[in-house]
Amino acid sequence: MPPRTLTPPQLRRHRIWVPGIAPRTEWGEFYDQLATEFDLRIDATGPHFGDEVLLETLADSADVATLVGARDRYIWPTNYDLRRIPIVNPTLAYPLSLILRTANPHPSLAAIIKHFGNLTPLPETVWRPSWATSAPH
Repeated sequence: MPPRTLTPPQLRRHRIWVPGIAPRTEWGEFYDQLATEFDLRIDATGPHFGDEVLLETLADSADVATLVGARDRYIWPTNYDLRRIPIVNPTLAYPLSLILRTANPHPSLAAIIKHFGNLTPLPETVWRPSWATSAPH
């Protein structure tokens, strides 16, 4: 039976394939810090040819994993025998920012802000990169 959760150190034996990470970008810095903090093997080799190719690669390998958000939606054939296992202690969180204009705001911003405010909050034990200096609010 597969584990119900994993911790970041338990991922060390896997190659974590996240194709298409561009160096010197916010995403690149996120994964660089994540790899350094937990001694992980993040592999950014190759362009991202789509979710189907990523899922096929994961299904064909016993040691390749990837990281996706808890709310990301993926559909794969049942014969792929893939499963999503939450990462805990700490939960990995990629911070997002929303910058609001005080003058002439877009009419849809209120709905977006309300949506984000209604999402399930992150657990207390969360890992964020160093550039994420403040807790979400």
